[in-house]
Amino acid sequence: MKIEILFPEYCNLFGDYGNMMYLKACLPDAEFVETSMNSEPLFLTERPNLIYMGPMTERAQEKVIRKLAPYKERIEELIQDKVCFLFTGNAMEVLFREIIDGHRVIPGLNIFDFSAVRDYTHRFNGNFYGEFNERKVVGCKSQFTMAYGANDNCYFAKTIRGIGINKSSRFEGVRRRNFIGTYLIGPLLVMNPYFTQYLMYHMGVEKPKLAFPEAMKEAYHQRLTEFENKRTAMEKE
Repeated sequence: MKIEILFPEYCNLFGDYGNMMYLKACLPDAEFVETSMNSEPLFLTERPNLIYMGPMTERAQEKVIRKLAPYKERIEELIQDKVCFLFTGNAMEVLFREIIDGHRVIPGLNIFDFSAVRDYTHRFNGNFYGEFNERKVVGCKSQFTMAYGANDNCYFAKTIRGIGINKSSRFEGVRRRNFIGTYLIGPLLVMNPYFTQYLMYHMGVEKPKLAFPEAMKEAYHQRLTEFENKRTAMEKE
């Protein structure tokens, strides 16, 4: 089993590399390949079980777009072939039609028909409580961007409390086959043990087993209790 981690020297904000640290604990026999910006991606010649990319700075986004642009058709092919992708934070914006930064329009890979709009005068910080695959999902958000486009038929999680891809949306993230892109940070896999099992199963693990299962599930249920409480503020600005 191979997991490719794209550009960890750039895509590592908000502690989200913890997603891969936890997955390594769950899958001690798997091979984790870290692809640097100066290297050729593994996914060009192989079919990884998971391709992961974490959140990055806005300047790094433009570097990543330039790096991945020649591989657009291969990425689309892998998505259609049901390869698992997990892009957290603003990583999914690289695959959007465009990123709007004031008067600048930065073309993305246009794999997903969405626009991300940057607003450096306002960083949204908040909690998220929603539902994915009949399980509750929790996470955090910290972002200068909001996404715009119709994701009501291709979302990752349906919002119960918090916001979706923008403040008017009830649908969080983007999902196509086994591609999942989400603004949720946290890190997501540490905060959501049942989602982690779901992901491992679709990666090809027949009987997914969590590392530290009792502690992970206890923390998860404590967070559910907190986020279900109407007195818990979901937006923290």
